[in-house]
Amino acid sequence: MRAIRFIAGNRVARIRAAIGCALVGGCVAAAVATAGEVARIRWFSAPDHTRVVLDLDGPADYEVRRVGAPERLAVNVPAFRFATAETIAVNDGLVERIRCNEDARRAQVVLDLAGAAPWRSFALKAADGRPDRIVLDVLRPEPAAPGSREPAAAGPARFRVIVDPGHGGLDPGTIFGEQFEKDLVLDVAQKLAVLLQAVPGYEVVLTRDGDWYPSLGERVQTAVEHDGDLFVSIHCNSHRDEDVRGMEVYFLSLQGATDREAQELADAENAADLVGLAAGHDTSDAVLSILMDLHMARVLRQSSRLAECCLAAAKAQDIETRRIKQAQFQVLRSLAMPSLLVELAYLSNREDRRLLTSDAGRRKLAAALAAGILDYRRDVDAVAAITAPPQWSTHYKVRQGDNLWRLARKHGTTVAEICERNNLRSERIQAGQYLSLPEGRPAS
Repeated sequence: MRAIRFIAGNRVARIRAAIGCALVGGCVAAAVATAGEVARIRWFSAPDHTRVVLDLDGPADYEVRRVGAPERLAVNVPAFRFATAETIAVNDGLVERIRCNEDARRAQVVLDLAGAAPWRSFALKAADGRPDRIVLDVLRPEPAAPGSREPAAAGPARFRVIVDPGHGGLDPGTIFGEQFEKDLVLDVAQKLAVLLQAVPGYEVVLTRDGDWYPSLGERVQTAVEHDGDLFVSIHCNSHRDEDVRGMEVYFLSLQGATDREAQELADAENAADLVGLAAGHDTSDAVLSILMDLHMARVLRQSSRLAECCLAAAKAQDIETRRIKQAQFQVLRSLAMPSLLVELAYLSNREDRRLLTSDAGRRKLAAALAAGILDYRRDVDAVAAITAPPQWSTHYKVRQGDNLWRLARKHGTTVAEICERNNLRSERIQAGQYLSLPEGRPAS
């Protein structure tokens, strides 16, 4: 059995006063009163994890215990009680059910797991109309090698790019009419992933691949946990002057912003993450450790060169560009790897908006970023392949079990592009149907 105790701030005195007991040896003595309430329990399944969220009516300390035979996780919240205690069926392959136990000392939430799985937890402060929360993620284990009970053997070293589509979920980002920044940047990020993963030796990890909101801390954690070699955060811009347009690329400044506009943008992007970092992660400590790290200067030089490569690639594809700037973006300053924040274009500008809201325009933007990353890596031949327009043919006959997502992935394109090229009104395809697909990349 393993227990990890999390202290979300200096609230021992408050708990002690509320429950009339002392904390001795890490255990809470008998309670005579409650300090708060677990108002609601929510959950959802993502492709790589299941998230369970405890909505609280105030801040709380908490403890997570892992118990085996059968596998389960127990979240203990001292001096709290449940507004409603119920069992929630999940059955998504990771979590079977969520149970509530309550006694005089604490509220306990138990996750019955389908098997052993890694996990993480963090606390989120109340902000933007949302309550204090405790979040527990059960992560989907890496698949084992075929015919083996052991994890798949490590392959050759790969260059891993962490792509971060900005905003998501309740945070739409910049809005123009029915166009949301969160949707546009996710599509560009997915297109970028397809392009890079088609190049031997490259791997892409997305911080989100759907419409949910990873906190700043989670985006950083994704990059660190996946041992990223490079980090690119993708956004759209907006300006009160509708004539302002063009791609801007930012990298970290430890001294201050390049100009007032850069500072305002950094303030806006940093403010979007109102929940802050995970419990126990102090931003000042993170910055101090980076400043004291001798290799940070090298990382900043690499980030500067990466920025130059991406902007040059955009210019080469006739994408309007502005210039490289520096600012203190929270999501960049917590990472000791070459990192950029790219403002693709301005939704407030008519020409830029046309680029952002068309599938062909987003393909062009993704290709520019891919070419910039490859140029940074001196992969000249791959740059030529990325930037050359794909040739399409009508020779592919749909087989039983095919779907557009798999075909798009194998052919280095997107579902939207296949639908557009083939005049498909839906994503449904049938065996025996003929499709136009990019040449040179067989789908077998």
